[in-house]
Amino acid sequence: MILTQLLQQPTTSSKLLVCDPFRVPDQEELVKEVIGLANADVDGPRYILFGANPGAMEGSGIVGIAESAMADLKKAHRLLSALIEPVVHLAFIFDRINGKLVGALEIDGCDEGPYVVGQDLSKELSQGQSWIREGRELRAIQSADLASLGETEADNEPAEPFIPPPISVGFNDQPNCKVLEMSVPDTSNPPFAHDKQKVKEPRDLKKVIKDAVETVTTQILRLRPGYEPDIAANTAELRETKTLFADADNHYYYEEKALQLNLIVSNEGTEIVRDVSMELGFPRLPDFDVADRLYTSPFDKRSNHELKNLGYPTVKRDSAVIMVRSSIGVLAPGSPEPAFRCALRMAVGPGMRGKKIAIHYTLRGQNKQEFGKGRLKIIFGKLAQP
Repeated sequence: MILTQLLQQPTTSSKLLVCDPFRVPDQEELVKEVIGLANADVDGPRYILFGANPGAMEGSGIVGIAESAMADLKKAHRLLSALIEPVVHLAFIFDRINGKLVGALEIDGCDEGPYVVGQDLSKELSQGQSWIREGRELRAIQSADLASLGETEADNEPAEPFIPPPISVGFNDQPNCKVLEMSVPDTSNPPFAHDKQKVKEPRDLKKVIKDAVETVTTQILRLRPGYEPDIAANTAELRETKTLFADADNHYYYEEKALQLNLIVSNEGTEIVRDVSMELGFPRLPDFDVADRLYTSPFDKRSNHELKNLGYPTVKRDSAVIMVRSSIGVLAPGSPEPAFRCALRMAVGPGMRGKKIAIHYTLRGQNKQEFGKGRLKIIFGKLAQP
């Protein structure tokens, strides 16, 4: 219904951009256009339309886009949120019209502007840049003009009561899957453990590790000290050795042997839901833990900033529960979204074989308003084959 209405709108509107149907815009173009539309002096949601020519509801004007291009655009819209400040609410809507695939990126909740590039992306796209769409023109905004964009009149009208839509939450890509069986990983034979015998002194450790792996950015060993370090050994070397051991252990248990988990969240209603976030509670148990971040190889050269941009959820622990929080954003009807941009890592030991855990989740919308609760279950079965 929304797409049908968009196809009938004039292309001179500052609320609508019709993309060239014969090519998919790159990430830099999308960032500029989303910011420009978000800053536009119009009310309500704004849209970028893909796969159709303007005013082309009938006839050959509907070109359509490939399934692969649609998949790329759905992924891209999630990445855009991390590149724009303040947060802008995005949803990707698609449908088949006259047998051809048409899609639109909805930009809504544009009340907190001005919107700018949130981080350096390239030579042409740097932090603080901004644009505004005025009809068919996309105009760059100077920093001195940004403040005037945020001057809006207060809206004193009472907010409409929120009626939560039906939401389904399930494991992986199945919204109706409430119980998941997983094999317990085999952690009894850490890789390259035989190499620990070669380590006679702390300074030997780096050489042994580098000799043991072929590609240090994709493979990691776990070495446990097989010796009593000399008390007189260099303090810096001992400290470096302990750090390498800890990093290798963490990578082995929380990444290499971790069970990866994701959930799918599906809006079964007819209205778009915005500002969706999810909270999950895992029990604290022996032989079970959830990684609080991505644990990379000691030789991984990616910065903390790069790892943070992968979108691993926020994890906090207390004495009884492990809390996981994730921002999902916009849920469009019939367009399920993963709960996590980056899958959750669970460290599971042999003591969990044959046990079950319950995961309690809460869904929240705008202003952290709760609109759904539920429970999922994981059954840990047999030991995975090495």
